[in-house]
Amino acid sequence: MDKDFEKKVKGKKRRNIALTAVILAAAAVCILVPLLQKGRDGRPVEVSLEIRCDELSEDMSKLKDKNLTEYVPEDGTILKKETVQTTSGSTVLDVLDEVCREKNIQIEYSYTPGYDSYYVEGINYLYEFDGGRLSGWSYTVDGESPRVGCSKYQLKGGEEIVWNYTCGLPKGADGGKSDE
Repeated sequence: MDKDFEKKVKGKKRRNIALTAVILAAAAVCILVPLLQKGRDGRPVEVSLEIRCDELSEDMSKLKDKNLTEYVPEDGTILKKETVQTTSGSTVLDVLDEVCREKNIQIEYSYTPGYDSYYVEGINYLYEFDGGRLSGWSYTVDGESPRVGCSKYQLKGGEEIVWNYTCGLPKGADGGKSDE
């Protein structure tokens, strides 16, 4: 009888442990999902997106690799300003990635742990440093440069997003030095 009793006790303990694990997992899901979706209420919203490389189109001599000239449109417009349907809480990167894939515009980005955000390395085969040591992609929202990475900037709706390939810092931002 003692062995039967021990089996029953062990069986109940296992069931209790399994039940506790299931309850804890369910509680974790209930707590974590809303935190992960913070700011994402899923409402449909519209934003606009534009992708430009005006500095390069105005001065192709800035390109280090002359084979890249075929990727620089004469007017500097890679993507004309376009209205995009998304959801509230989507990020600038979400919109850029979706539109680039939809329009077959090459894009490459990588996660940067130090900033806990994604960094856009290249769009339309134009990468950082292709136009000089300070060149690369930057974005503005409603004409302002956000102080967060593109995968951290959550959209509410109505924003105007512009991605620009820049060949250096704005005048005065580098203490008078230039990248020429």
